[in-house]
Amino acid sequence: MPHKPVAIVAAMRVELAPLLAKVPSQYVDGAELFELPEAMVAVGGIGEKRARHAAEVVIEHAQPKLLVSAGMAGAISPQLKVGDVGRIRELVDVATGAHYPTRGGEWVLATSQAVNDVAEKRALLTKYGADVVDMEGAAVAQVAKERGLEFAAVKAISDDAAFPMPPLNRFIDGNGRFDTRQFLVYVALHPKWWATLGKIRKNSKIASANLCRALQHLIESSSQ
Repeated sequence: MPHKPVAIVAAMRVELAPLLAKVPSQYVDGAELFELPEAMVAVGGIGEKRARHAAEVVIEHAQPKLLVSAGMAGAISPQLKVGDVGRIRELVDVATGAHYPTRGGEWVLATSQAVNDVAEKRALLTKYGADVVDMEGAAVAQVAKERGLEFAAVKAISDDAAFPMPPLNRFIDGNGRFDTRQFLVYVALHPKWWATLGKIRKNSKIASANLCRALQHLIESSSQ
């Protein structure tokens, strides 16, 4: 594969669906790689372990100058709304307390494995001044630091700070895959989540479209 100036790591293909819709992919060591004209995207699965692996795979194949963590995130700041997109200026790993600088942006991102509970979001706002929360960004930032690469993160809001989420984590397997079938069975048996599921689908579509436009701009500006 040719070298690319930008390598992007995402957890799920659906997050970047508009950008990747017509791009063929290949699986390399458990990561799904998509080759764009000026970038390579690795979809590695949910969670820090899978994100770290995907970052290492895409670096080996693209030899980039810039490594990007991209995906949907939950809002912590009450000012942020579904569909808002921002670049991260600082990233905090909640598990270790490590802070990672980025190329520059507006938001503070907290990476945590507990991202669904409204009270947990409030705690992250109080402790870290975080604007958004995800599950993978810190792992990608750590790989960029180890490899001496410039790092950036772009996140789109898929749920606002007060939006109650179902217990999604229980449906993520050891390979970072989300078991949609089991999740839908769970929702079917819990009527209180029926309306929420429809909102999640709608919100995700909006967030994905806006995220992909921002990523396209980042790719173009980084390739000049």
